[in-house]
Amino acid sequence: MTIRRQYSLPNCTLVLDGLSDSNSTGMVDSRPLMYTLFNAECHFVGHQQPLFGGRDFLTSLVATVSNYAQEFLSGIPHPALSQPNSNLVSIVKGDRQDIHHLQARLESSPGVIDQPTQIDLSTVQLFDLLEAIDQFLADQRTLPDIMVPLKPMSRATAQPISAHALPVGLGLASLVVASLIGYALPVPEKITAPKSINSAAVNSTTPKPTSTSVDPTSSKPSKTGTITEATQLGFLERKLQRDLNQNWQERGQIKQTADFLVNVNQDGQIVSYKPGEKTTAAQSDLTPLSKLSTKNNDPNQAIGNFNVSFSPTGSIEIKPVAKIQGSISLGKAITEPKLQNTLAEQLKTKLTESLASKKPIGAKNLNYRVGVTKTGEIADYEPTDQRASEAEAKTPLPKLVKFNPQAAISQEALAQYKVVFGANGEILVTPK
Repeated sequence: MTIRRQYSLPNCTLVLDGLSDSNSTGMVDSRPLMYTLFNAECHFVGHQQPLFGGRDFLTSLVATVSNYAQEFLSGIPHPALSQPNSNLVSIVKGDRQDIHHLQARLESSPGVIDQPTQIDLSTVQLFDLLEAIDQFLADQRTLPDIMVPLKPMSRATAQPISAHALPVGLGLASLVVASLIGYALPVPEKITAPKSINSAAVNSTTPKPTSTSVDPTSSKPSKTGTITEATQLGFLERKLQRDLNQNWQERGQIKQTADFLVNVNQDGQIVSYKPGEKTTAAQSDLTPLSKLSTKNNDPNQAIGNFNVSFSPTGSIEIKPVAKIQGSISLGKAITEPKLQNTLAEQLKTKLTESLASKKPIGAKNLNYRVGVTKTGEIADYEPTDQRASEAEAKTPLPKLVKFNPQAAISQEALAQYKVVFGANGEILVTPK
């Protein structure tokens, strides 16, 4: 099962997507254990572009930030940790007192490292990042094998911390500061010893995340961030296209192009939209956006942003706003021949039985790509040409498709097929 763990602070959110072991439950904490990580994202308020990567990125981030925090707070150079892939993330003090340059070398594709991406953090953002890392390290149900072998500095070598601690303010951040330089805090009797040097403060003040596929871990609201992964954006874009096409009853009534910024969550729901500068309220009323918008204001949901244009010709153009990360694909594919053949037969039967009429849908062949889960559900589809797009509503596909958020984040493999609704009334299903 794919799960998400989220560690939210006012200025920083650490998001981890991975796989759980459904058979692994704790005596006290019944949440599934995340044992494999496939994506880690670090979002900062005021920075649209998150830092992201896989397990190597996360381990480098944890070690580098924790090590830098000790050095920054004590004023004493701290030996760099010798860890694999520790060069993926680096952080250095800026020219100004309150600025820290965080750099990450991201993988654009397996084995290909891009130029470093830099984010300038304030001291407040730095300590929110540190707290998010502490929450993760203290969470025994998330990647428990990741830890940081740091040693607290002694009182004798640590300089007074007041000058550094003042910008952060009181509260949890100041407790983290104290624990970093060796001012030990009492640990409640029933709390398991922390994995990191500063997680005692987190364990005693931070509630554990709930057991859900997307589970907020803090009572402080914070957006997960912007969805930029290419495959997931593709799924969301196709669902948005289908929803708008199926519900645009006023098609053809718009006299000039109407532009909108449309925000969609990971479940494919329209959570909000904003008309462009030249789009009037009257034009907005002639689109299905108001009807489809869920007004879901959950601050902990990930959002995909799209520019949507409704044309007087009746067409709908959709483009992602954010810079796409990674290679565009249809996700993992089911390639086992026996299962492929079985699913193809099931798909053909389902489509044939769902047709309202056995007569041909059109005078010419209509071609579609259809993605099917291993249980036979249609999770994704798209027309392959304009003629198929215009006739989409006449096919049984819109009624049969079941949007699958797990498939949308590329973790559930789909069998990909070319489906042809023939001009002779026959339906052809072949592996794509």
